[in-house]
Amino acid sequence: MRLILTRVTAAAFALYLLFGQRFTVDAATGGRGAVSLPEMLFLAASLLLWFGLKVRIEGPHAKGLFVSTVGPLFTLLMVLPLIGVLIGDYEPRALYSFVVVLVPMAILTLGAAAARFDVDLRTPVFVAVVGQGLYGLGQLLARVGLMPTGLWSWAVNWDAQTQASYSESYVISSRSTGLFVNPNEFGLWSVLTVIFGALYLRGRRRGVALFLGILGVFASQSRTAWLALALLLAALMIRNLLRPQTAKSSFVAVALTAVTLGLVALFGGFSRFIEAGAVSRFNTGLGVFTGGGASQDANLQGRYVGWERANEFVQDYAFGTLGPPQLKFGGSIDNQFVSYYLQGGVLLVCVYLLALAAPFIVLRRRVHQSWKLMVVATVFAIFSYTASPMDSPAASALAWVCVTLSVQASLRPGVSRVDPADTTDDPEPAFEPAPRVSNGRPM
Repeated sequence: MRLILTRVTAAAFALYLLFGQRFTVDAATGGRGAVSLPEMLFLAASLLLWFGLKVRIEGPHAKGLFVSTVGPLFTLLMVLPLIGVLIGDYEPRALYSFVVVLVPMAILTLGAAAARFDVDLRTPVFVAVVGQGLYGLGQLLARVGLMPTGLWSWAVNWDAQTQASYSESYVISSRSTGLFVNPNEFGLWSVLTVIFGALYLRGRRRGVALFLGILGVFASQSRTAWLALALLLAALMIRNLLRPQTAKSSFVAVALTAVTLGLVALFGGFSRFIEAGAVSRFNTGLGVFTGGGASQDANLQGRYVGWERANEFVQDYAFGTLGPPQLKFGGSIDNQFVSYYLQGGVLLVCVYLLALAAPFIVLRRRVHQSWKLMVVATVFAIFSYTASPMDSPAASALAWVCVTLSVQASLRPGVSRVDPADTTDDPEPAFEPAPRVSNGRPM
C-alpha cells in the first residue's frame, strides 16, 4: 500500500509538471484567476503521504535543517496572507497564494517517501522533462516552418485558448512556452532542466535532458535564461579545464563544438532556426551590457519604471501588503525581491536571501556535494532580478527536486561521498534505496 501510494503521488507529480497550467478551472484566486486541477491532485496525494505514512525528513544531520534554510521564508509566506485576511485587507481567495509553499513542501514529502520506499523520483521527472521539451521543440519547428501546419494546428489553437483563459491580452505565439503559458517560465524550466540533467542524471537520460534543456532556453527567447545558461556553461568549462583528469577531453570538446558551429553558420544552417525576433531580443539585451543601460531595452526600462512605482506604493504600508502584492499594486512586478519587499518589507526579503544563501552557508556543512545546490540557488537569484520564480511553482519545481535528491542522499546512512557526475561510466547508476520504514521507524 505504501509503495503504491508513493508511485501514485509520483505519477501525479509528473502530471502536474506537464499540465499544471493547462488543465485549470476559472476561479477568482487573486493570482492568475485559475485553479490547477493537476496541482490539486498532486497536493492531495502528497497530503496522504504526509499524514497516512507519517513521512518526515530524518537523519543525523536533519535537525534544524528546515529552520535554518527555507523555514523562515515558508512560515512568513503562510502567516502574512493569513493576517491580511484576518484583518480584512484581503478576501479569503488570497489564501490560494499558499500554493507557493505547499508545492515545494509536497515535493520534499514525495522525495522523502521515494527515498524510503525505493521509488526513483528521477523517472517521473524525466518523463516531464521529455514532454515539456518536445512540446517546446514542436512550437519552434512550427514557427520556423519545419512543422506541417496541419500537423501542429491543434497545438497552436490549444496554446492560444490556454493563454487567453488567463488573460485575453496576453497571447504569445512568437516564443516557445512549452506546456506553460509564459515563455519566461519555460526559460526557467529549461535552465533547471540543464542543471537536473547534468548533475542528477547519467547516460542517455543526461544527454536527452541537456539537449532538450538547451534547446528550450534557445526557443523560449528568455534573455534571463540565456544569461543563466551562458554562465552555467562557462563555469562548467572552467571547472573541467582546471581538472587534470578532464582538461584534455574538455578542450577537445570545446574545440570541436566551436568548429562545428562555425561550419553550420558558414553554410547557413542557422538561417531556418534563428528568428528575427530572437536576434532583436539578443541585440537589445546585449546593448544593456555593453554600456547602453536599461534604455537600450524597452522591456527592461518598463520594469525599472514598475519597480520605482512599487517603491513609492509600499510607503503606504508600514509592514507591507501582507497578502499577494499584485492584488493591490495593480501592475506587473517581475522581480522577486521587489515583490517580497512589497508584501513583507525588508524582513521578507531577508528571509528569501537566507534561503538563497543556505547552500553556501548551512547546507555546505550538512549536505554532500552541496555545490550542486549552490548552482541552483545562483540560477534562482539571477531569475529573481527579472522574474518571480517563487511565484511559479510548476516552472521552478525542478529546483526543489534537486534539493530533495541532494538532501536525501546526504541523510541516507552509508552513502558514498563520491560524486556520480565525476565518474566516467556511461550507464546510469541504479537507484540506491534507503532503509525501509514503518510509521517513520526503520524496519
